[in-house]
Amino acid sequence: MFVQAKVWLECETEYLKLTASEKFTILLSSLIMGAICLMLGIFALALMSMALVDLFKLFMAPALAFLSVAGIVLLIALLVVLLRKQLLYNPIARFITRLFLDKK
Repeated sequence: MFVQAKVWLECETEYLKLTASEKFTILLSSLIMGAICLMLGIFALALMSMALVDLFKLFMAPALAFLSVAGIVLLIALLVVLLRKQLLYNPIARFITRLFLDKK
């Protein structure tokens, strides 16, 4: 009986290690993918901002075009800060909770 208990404990330990490594791999790959998307998003935002400045230059002075685009970007940043719980905290918490607490 003790031998069976020892074998069972070794199997459970091995299962725990495999499960933990799988979860860690998923978490790490998600973090890397998020970082890549963030960098590409920043690059795209910069290019779109410059294009918008060029478009605004057709209708107003260049300084006002830059200020207008800066105001738009600051407004978007303010919205992200105000809605950070719905946009960032809750989705990340749900992802991590599902990752570590769901039994498969």
